[in-house]
Formats: sequence, structure tokens, C-alpha cells
Amino acid sequence: MSNLNYFESTMRSKELLKQTIAFIGTHRLSAAPVNYTVCYEYFLGTQPLLKQAINDTISENIPLTDQMMWQWFETFVSGYDQLGLRQSQEDMLEIIAKLTLSTDLAEKNVNQFDQDLRHSEKELIDSNISLESAVTQLLNSTRFMQASMELMKQQINESKQEITGLKERLEKATEEALSDPLTGLINRKGLTKAIETAVSPEDGLVSYPCLLMMDVDHFKKINDTYGHLMGDRVIKIVADTIRNQIKGKDTAARYGGEEFCVLLPETELRDACKVAENIRLAIQKTRIKRSSDHQEICRMTISIGVARYQPDESIITFFERADNALYRSKNEGRNRVSFFEE
Repeated sequence: MSNLNYFESTMRSKELLKQTIAFIGTHRLSAAPVNYTVCYEYFLGTQPLLKQAINDTISENIPLTDQMMWQWFETFVSGYDQLGLRQSQEDMLEIIAKLTLSTDLAEKNVNQFDQDLRHSEKELIDSNISLESAVTQLLNSTRFMQASMELMKQQINESKQEITGLKERLEKATEEALSDPLTGLINRKGLTKAIETAVSPEDGLVSYPCLLMMDVDHFKKINDTYGHLMGDRVIKIVADTIRNQIKGKDTAARYGGEEFCVLLPETELRDACKVAENIRLAIQKTRIKRSSDHQEICRMTISIGVARYQPDESIITFFERADNALYRSKNEGRNRVSFFEE
């Protein structure tokens, strides 16, 4: 599911709408739903990496295109099962309608029971009915009321079960939206959320995590030489190796393509570099063999950049520093670990 459930105030929504429409017009984009969604997210500001990507493109005087907007939508916004979301919304509305109907019926029966009591009371006072007849009427009304309450209780229990099932579906959809289907690691959006959680103040304290950014060396050559199926196999092996080298609260993510990240909460830069070196060595020792005769097909290495979060810096800056360290590793010969000096 996507982050498309906007709960902004009315005034805020109107302002975002104006900004979005003006932005689409200024950059001569088509008024497609995808373009509107991406631009709305841009002004909403909940996707810092999306905002940075668009700002970088504009600052470089590169014209925005519908194709760019679609790519940004796929990278930063999409990933949620829109059909699943719509069905879940319809299911919830149906559950609410059932509960509303049950409540209205119960209220009607309560009012009728109250009227029966008042009527019997009046007839007894006026001596228009015998005590026996009054008791009989009240017993009948009471039994009817009990049956009504039992029906409502049953309907509420059924609705609770439906809501529980719906909640599980939504949780599963959310989990799938934040994970990479090929490797099972979290994706870029999931990583961003994990970093936001890690650096958010809790009881006045902020943890200072380290971020490892990794890139499989010469991955294009592997793809071109052995094909995309082998490329996918390499990605899976790298993901499994990274997963086996981390523990506890550490979070591994596939950042995109052949790029991976590891978030190490409350970790000193020196210790993060040790983790990175362990990952690098494990990847270097890995051999990919042909399943039929176990002959070695190819080897692989990985370049890694490490940075530690600085107080009050943006997540974008945090990513940039780790990325700069990664490029230092690649520029200095690959298959090495570099860290961003604080």
C-alpha cells in the first residue's frame, strides 16, 4: 500500500492542490494522475529523496517529462497494491454500514421497549389493565429486547472478525510495499522509514546510526556476459551474504539495482567499518558455480562507503555522505571500504 492516505487539513490540502497544479503547468507536464500524485508528494514533503531528485533535476535545468514523473512514481511513491487498497476501503465501508444498521436497529428496539414500559406504567396507574396482563406484556417486550441485543452482539462479533482479517491484510500489504520482491530485503522506501525512526528523538535522546552504502563492482559486465538471470542470482547471493553478516537491530536494504544499504543503529563509525569489511570479505570469498558440474562461473566484489549520522542533519545529507564515501571506494580501485571523515 502506498503513502497515499492524505490526512491534511482542508486549508493545507487546498494550498497543496494550488501548488501542484501550478507546478504541472509551469513545467508543461500532462495532467495525468501519476504526475499529480508525484507533484503532490513533492510539495507534501514526506518523501525527502523524491524532493531531492526533483530539485536536482530542476537545478541542472533539465526539463521535466512525463517519463521522469512515472519513474519517480515507481521509485518513490508506488509499490502499494492500489487494487488491494481500494478493496480494503470498500470492505471497511461495508463493515461500518453493517455496524451502523445494527446500531440503528438496536436503538429503535430500545426506544420501543421504553415506550412499552411507559405505556404499561400508565395503564397500571389508570387501572386500565390487570397486573397479570401488564407483566405478560413486559415479559414479551423484554424477550424481544433480549433477542435484539443478542443479534446485535452476534453482528458486532462478526464485524470484529472481519476487521481483524482486514487489519492483517493491510499489514501484509504494507510489509510487501516496503520490501524488495527479488531479495526479500526492505526497499528504498522501507530504508527511509527505518532511518527516520532511528534518528527521531525518543525521551530526549537521538541515536546516531551508521549507514553502509554498497555497490556490486562491474555488475553490468556480469549481466552482459552471463545474462540477466545470472545477474538476478548475483543480487540474491549478495543480499543473502549481507543478511548473514548483520544481526540484532541492523537493517539491510536493496537500495536499487546492484546497490545495497545497511543501517546500523547506535553504532560507532569504527565498528561500522568493521561490519563493512566483514561484508566485503564475505562477498570476495563467494564463488558462483554451475549447478550441473560445480564449475566456477564467476566471482564478485563489492565497494562500500560508510557514514555516521550527524546531529540535526537531513536524511538526504546522510545518504549523500555515505554515497560520497562509496564513490571514493570505487574511484580508488573498488573492492574496498571507505568512510566519510567527520
